[in-house]
Amino acid sequence: MDTAVAERPAQTGNGKAAAPALRPFITGTRPIDRQIYDNTTVMTTGTVRLPTYTLDTDGYTRGMYILCEATAVNTTASTAAFTEDGPFIAFATIQFSDTNNKPIIGPMTGHDLAMVVKYGGYAFSDDAKNSCAYSVTTGTGTSGGSFRFIIRVPIELVRRDGLGALLNKSASAVYKLDLTLNTLASVYSDDPTTSVSIRTRIQQFGWMDSDKVDYMKNATDPNPPALNTMQYWDKQTLVVNAGAINLPLNTFNGLVRNLVWELRDSNQSRTAGDNDFPDPFEVHYDKTVPVSRNKNVWRHMITEDFGYSAATEATATPLSRDNGIYPLPYNVDYGLKPGAESRFGYLPVSAATSVVARGTVGGSGSHTFNVFVNYVWPANGDPKSLTGGR
Repeated sequence: MDTAVAERPAQTGNGKAAAPALRPFITGTRPIDRQIYDNTTVMTTGTVRLPTYTLDTDGYTRGMYILCEATAVNTTASTAAFTEDGPFIAFATIQFSDTNNKPIIGPMTGHDLAMVVKYGGYAFSDDAKNSCAYSVTTGTGTSGGSFRFIIRVPIELVRRDGLGALLNKSASAVYKLDLTLNTLASVYSDDPTTSVSIRTRIQQFGWMDSDKVDYMKNATDPNPPALNTMQYWDKQTLVVNAGAINLPLNTFNGLVRNLVWELRDSNQSRTAGDNDFPDPFEVHYDKTVPVSRNKNVWRHMITEDFGYSAATEATATPLSRDNGIYPLPYNVDYGLKPGAESRFGYLPVSAATSVVARGTVGGSGSHTFNVFVNYVWPANGDPKSLTGGR
């Protein structure tokens, strides 16, 4: 074999040597994180809007962590206990908006966001209750009612290559995170009757501007793949009565990455909603029925996909399946867990596409179906940009 010929550089049609392929973006950059936002507010009987967090221009933003620490001073030895959605419901609304104030994530509650992250596929361990930083204190002790949790605001889709990291370099066109603190009655089924101080801190994380070369001076891609690809999390709320349902989702354009269905009864109980959830549950996609699912099999699939095997949800129980919540991931086509996706399995949807849920809601009276729709708008609207042109 003529090795000189075998090693000859590739040539273009005009006989010139082709430019060497760029190495991936992450080989020419480094992760960066920083904390800027720090606010302490006393929780009261009314909601309180916190100061807006304007994102720091860090290069390419991957996401944020919201650290919420509640210090309760229980001097009267009253019993402290949390509501079904506590303590994450400490935030009545969370909304991440683009430079034109268009929502990218939300608006949704803190509990909604915790569920979005838990079932959205963003990390090895997605359950906020499974964090070593998570704590809740119930009972009559002096710190009864205190809690601490961290939830992610997800921007980047796939961490292995930086897909979806947000170009964030302009101080005149800023992205914003808005938080509203909830009421005592929303967080506690029995509040500690004395003061509860909420300290909120935000740590932003991302990628530095690329050096455009790796440490050996090989050229690297200066941007994440498919730059300007954006993912959205939209909460759709549909009110239904017990009995047969036919629920069309609101129209949108994009590639569906996740659908997370949540049912609550007239008292907004997810426990009752879990009992009343349709069995079987159908999703109609245009003229096809890709999902016709038995509820217990779906619960088993949640354990298979996410590892959430604890049968009973509780305030302090990690890795449990959440009452009333049934995820339908379209990002489990690469690794064994949702989130390590190849991006080939997303569900294409346009304004003309019909996506309808059908089944029979149990119980009686009014129910609320919340549907958390995670969809991706690829760079230039081209799905092949997400998959290297394939």
